[in-house]
Amino acid sequence: MNTGPGRFRRVRPALVAVAVLVPLVLLYAVCVPAAWQRTGLRGAEPVAATFHDGACLLGRCTVTYAVAGERVTAGLPVGTRARGHAEGDTVSVRAEPGEPERVALAADTGRGTVAALLAVPVGATLLALLAAAVHVLRDRRPEESARDA
Repeated sequence: MNTGPGRFRRVRPALVAVAVLVPLVLLYAVCVPAAWQRTGLRGAEPVAATFHDGACLLGRCTVTYAVAGERVTAGLPVGTRARGHAEGDTVSVRAEPGEPERVALAADTGRGTVAALLAVPVGATLLALLAAAVHVLRDRRPEESARDA
């Protein structure tokens, strides 16, 4: 479809850029802090906790554990892999001593999990750059036909 030299043809690249950049920024805003939190909890002591089911990948599952004789319910971070844990299971978590609400499953604080969390936005960025390069190369006119015209 040829839209000619009209306004939409000039605005379209900006709309596509916004449509790609906004989800990428949101993806980075979710994945990088989740990876940073897991990295910060690596040195914390593992504690036994009770798992409460939910949408763990979205950060909606929780654990309950005891801190200084008090029961604390804390939400697990975005991207937590429940790996078959069911409601009421005992799991090992790492908790920040000064911030008992800041926890992560002990198995999720390893380098592989952090790398996987960071690979998601990086992969999406590379995919967007590849799509942009294909688009630019596809729309590029050969130099010979431009000189003849």
